[in-house]
Amino acid sequence: KEPIEGTEIGSPEARDRRWRLSRLKEVHGRRYLLNPQAIELFFSDGCELLLNFPRGTKERDRFHAKLRNSCKVPMLWSPKSLNPRVVFRKSGITELWRKRKISNFAYIMALNRMAGRSFNDITQYPVFPWILSDYTSKSIDLKDSRVFRDLSKPIGALNSDRLAQLLERYKDLELFGFPEAERFLYGSHYNSPGIIIHY
Repeated sequence: KEPIEGTEIGSPEARDRRWRLSRLKEVHGRRYLLNPQAIELFFSDGCELLLNFPRGTKERDRFHAKLRNSCKVPMLWSPKSLNPRVVFRKSGITELWRKRKISNFAYIMALNRMAGRSFNDITQYPVFPWILSDYTSKSIDLKDSRVFRDLSKPIGALNSDRLAQLLERYKDLELFGFPEAERFLYGSHYNSPGIIIHY
């Protein structure tokens, strides 16, 4: 392996890193640059590792098969499939949440993980629902419905002035000849790398 730029050969920074497969507990397929060519490994000690396979899905899938079939991974519990829908269906996570065996936070984190979101990829950072509307009071009463935002509308539609601007832009796109499939309300994703770096 080539040493990391700016390091001397033999220095601790230039050495290969190792992870104990005996501590591997989850494996999930990931997208990298919008292509399903990466995989993320989760270990019992909290370490996470995102690996990109530049040659594509076949290379990633060969690695995954070898990992599952040729290595001793006693703690691995995730399904053999890397398909997020299959992983979700087999996880039983919703039932655990419904029975209050896991917290809301743990449930949302699990959904993010199974949906391909990761702290290791700034373009796929985890997301959380925006449910509160009161950010000015020193304390809030969670039994008061006025504390929560109207979940029947997207965030951009909560403010009538903002919604009017969005709808005007949508109509302008029609006037400029954009086909319906290319018109949009929101010009950027709520979870773009620029927003992540800003915070």
